[in-house]
Amino acid sequence: MLMKRQLIPEIVMKTRLEHLSFVLLMLVLAVGSAEAQTRPYPYNPPERMARVQYMSGQVSVAPCEGNDWVAAALNQPLQPPICIWADKDSRAELNVGYAFIRMGAETSVSLNTVNRGTVQFRVNQGVASLSVRYLFPGEIYEIDTPNTTLTLMKAGVYRVNVLPDQDQTLVTVRKGSIAATGQGPSVKINAGQQVRFQNKASMQHATEKAPPPDGFDDWVNVRDQRLWGRQPPPFGVYFGYPPPLYGPPGFWIR
Repeated sequence: MLMKRQLIPEIVMKTRLEHLSFVLLMLVLAVGSAEAQTRPYPYNPPERMARVQYMSGQVSVAPCEGNDWVAAALNQPLQPPICIWADKDSRAELNVGYAFIRMGAETSVSLNTVNRGTVQFRVNQGVASLSVRYLFPGEIYEIDTPNTTLTLMKAGVYRVNVLPDQDQTLVTVRKGSIAATGQGPSVKINAGQQVRFQNKASMQHATEKAPPPDGFDDWVNVRDQRLWGRQPPPFGVYFGYPPPLYGPPGFWIR
C-alpha cells in the first residue's frame, strides 16, 4: 500500500510532463504554420536571383540591349534581360532558383525574366537544357525559340537544339511534359519524345522517339543528380536558420 502511494505522485508528474511536451510541440508547429502562411507560396527568397553556377571554357555575358560583352564569372548574379554566350568547347550552368539552365558549346541564350513566379529565356542557337525538380502552382517556365514557344506542364528535364541556318528547332523531353505554341495548333510533347519544328513559327513539325542520350545529356544527368541530392524533400519541418535558399516550402523552426 505504501509503495502504491509513492508511485502515484511519480505517475502524475510523468503524465503532466508528457502533456506539457505535447502542448509545447503544438505551439511550435502553430508558430511555424503562422510564419509559413505569411510567406508567399511557394516560398522563395526575397527575390529569385539567376547566377552562373558552373562554367568551363569561355563564357561571356552582355546586356541584351547592348554589345558590351565581358567574361562571365563564377557565381556572378545575372540581371535580366541579359545574354549569355558559351564559346566553342565551352559549357555553362545557370541557377534560377528551383531549376537549372545548361548550355552546350557555341550556344546563345537570352535570359529575359527571372522572378518569384516566372522564368523565361530564349535559345537563339545551339543546345540548351532546362531541369526543373518542382513545378509549384502558378509558376511559369517558358522557353522561346525561333520556331516555337515552349511552356512547361510538369517538372522534368527538357532539351532544345536550335539550328538557325536550317530554320529548325528540336525539342526533346527526357522527363515531364511541355506544350509548344506558335501560329498553328499547339503541340504537346511528352517524356521520351522528340519533335522537330521548322518553317519559322508555322508549327510545322514531325514527332519521333527521343534519341539515346549523348555527352551533353550525360553531363546534365550527372549535374542533376549531384545538385538535387543536396536539396531537402518537397515539404517538411526544417530546423535551424536561415532556411534553405533554394529549398521548397515548409515550416522553418528557428
